[in-house]
Amino acid sequence: MASINKRPESKIWQCQFYLTDPKTGEVSKVRKSTGCSNKKLAQQFADELERNRKAVMAAGSDRAQRAKLILADAVAEIERETFTAPTARRYLSKLLQLATGEILEEWTIESWAIEWLRRKSRDSSKATMARYKCHTDALLAWLGDERRKRPLESLTSQDARRWREGLQDAGRSGKTVLAYTKDAGGVFRAAIREGLVSFNPFTSLDVIDTSDSLDRKPFTGEEVALLMKHAPSEEWRGLILTAAFTGLRLGDASKLSWQSVDLEAKRITLVPSKTKKKKREVRIPIQSDLLAYLLAAPVADDTPNAPVFPSLAKLKIGDRAGLSQTFNKVMQAASVDRGKPSRDIEAGETRGAGRVTYERGFHSLRHTFTSWLRNAGVSEEDRMSLTGHSTRESHQIYSHADESALREAIAKLPSL
Repeated sequence: MASINKRPESKIWQCQFYLTDPKTGEVSKVRKSTGCSNKKLAQQFADELERNRKAVMAAGSDRAQRAKLILADAVAEIERETFTAPTARRYLSKLLQLATGEILEEWTIESWAIEWLRRKSRDSSKATMARYKCHTDALLAWLGDERRKRPLESLTSQDARRWREGLQDAGRSGKTVLAYTKDAGGVFRAAIREGLVSFNPFTSLDVIDTSDSLDRKPFTGEEVALLMKHAPSEEWRGLILTAAFTGLRLGDASKLSWQSVDLEAKRITLVPSKTKKKKREVRIPIQSDLLAYLLAAPVADDTPNAPVFPSLAKLKIGDRAGLSQTFNKVMQAASVDRGKPSRDIEAGETRGAGRVTYERGFHSLRHTFTSWLRNAGVSEEDRMSLTGHSTRESHQIYSHADESALREAIAKLPSL
């Protein structure tokens, strides 16, 4: 008969009994908590557990016996009302290991987010990884030290909604909030593919209003000419010219090397940093104004990877004295309007978690290049090849129709 006892400092009774293997005659001692503080209930639990264990021991193969022992313990937990999701995973892990030798990993929200980032880093650019990490870190910070260590499937749709509302209340624009939730949803989409969870809490979120987000605007040809005229150096003039006629992003344009420039073939060939991991190469024929600049530009270093803009290639993009801020000063000197800000500073609007952004900046030159191609009648397929866009959705953001071109289109309509 099973015996029960308890430690002086504990209210919970422990049970103890002995089992004899009918095949080998070996005797083993079983000690287990009853989970009961009532002595009578504890004795009943101990006797029931002993009967179950003896019945399992008397039947089936060794592996079947061990499986039945695991299930018997699980049933005992259910009867004591201590069976929880972590408990279920623990017993399932024991059964899986017994059956196949495979260990069932137990992922928390935090550990799976870290694993997801590790996997994404193999195929994503540094800029994309910085965004992923920023967005997942924001979710983990909102959850706090305790909740982030809970099982992966514990995150609910209500949690996802509350986190999104917090992002909105902090003043982030609709498109920014959308990017946060899209990336967080990516964490769970990957978990579903792995079979770790069956539900993505972010898929149930309603569509949010993104009309408060700023759309980038292109420059006109006259404005680009003014920017070049007020450029603080010859290198800056060349950088503006390069971006306007290649659509390269600021980082790629400023670090353009002579190795990527084929003056004889009149072509620039490179893999943009944003798609470096995917090795998506772009080949851009050199426009005549840009060709004239490159032919006259000095080559300070005869190594193949020497930068076209040696002094600008050393500068960072986001510093106070970096390339982005310098370009803003060029716009101011040229009296080229930066467009609407993300917040009305003059009206004293302080709402907003991030920095103030404007409709136009250096990246607008990429919009300018794409829009010029569209207005010149270049097909969307060819435009996407030149800009390196892989989807129509992302490309359409950069294609702006010129008002005069639209007027000409309307003028072609028949008169009634």
